Amino acid sequence: MSSNNHNPPTFPDDLQFDGTNYIAFRDRVLMAAQLRGAKGYLTGEITQPTPQTTTSPSPTTEWYEKSPSADEWHIRNAWTLALIIYNTKNPIGLGISMSDTAAVAWATLKITYAAVSDLAAAAAEGSLRRTYYADGTSFPEHIKDLRTKWKISAEKGAD
Repeated sequence: MSSNNHNPPTFPDDLQFDGTNYIAFRDRVLMAAQLRGAKGYLTGEITQPTPQTTTSPSPTTEWYEKSPSADEWHIRNAWTLALIIYNTKNPIGLGISMSDTAAVAWATLKITYAAVSDLAAAAAEGSLRRTYYADGTSFPEHIKDLRTKWKISAEKGAD
């Protein structure tokens, strides 16, 4: 998978991870990593190889292949870690170590925020379900309220 753009995509500010929108962030990062062929670096399926001392250069591998050279692995891991960091509003404050591998950073986010996000999704979905139209209120305002609550629920990962 070749690409002219060597930088990871940067999401708009309102879609970047802020500690409350893990599910939506997770889905966007996974999609970007899959498009690039870097999902294995994110999940830890592609592990760091031991450096080989050879005089002949090894052939270039595709991003998704499980056996990159040590140099390829370092570049691809850095790209994948940058995908996470560039799309997080406060990476250090949210527990991401910039000196670890992308897989370690990804696992840290999953452990820290997945359960919290499940609770937040349930709460947001409950708020949406408890929203009823009351006679005498502005119908356009009610629709606006529903759309706002639906958007919040979707961002938190509610079904």
